[in-house]
Amino acid sequence: MKKTSELIWQDKQHQVLFELIDQIKTAEVDESVFRRLYDYAENHFTVEEEYMKQLNYPSLAQHIQAHNRFRDELDDMMEAHPHYDSHFRQALAEFLSNWLTSHIYGIDKKLEAFILKSTYK
Repeated sequence: MKKTSELIWQDKQHQVLFELIDQIKTAEVDESVFRRLYDYAENHFTVEEEYMKQLNYPSLAQHIQAHNRFRDELDDMMEAHPHYDSHFRQALAEFLSNWLTSHIYGIDKKLEAFILKSTYK
């Protein structure tokens, strides 16, 4: 697998997460969108964490810790707001968008640089 191909799956999954965030902002949203977001994020994290293990990524623990903080924060928000009114949806979408953007352009960029320098095939 080419290294650029290895990075494309990440970008595609990130795009799906942003699309789900956009859906959360709409008035027609129902609980299934929140479940899909949660499940998709969890799947993305699991795949990414397994990939980092295969690469022997030196910042694996730090990256997993960031994922776990996200999991905890999302759980806390969802539990604190059992009714998905417009204010909650907007706050959640903003939180998710900000977190994802900072994660992608921060810790994920470090992973990308490691992948591009690695000899892993």
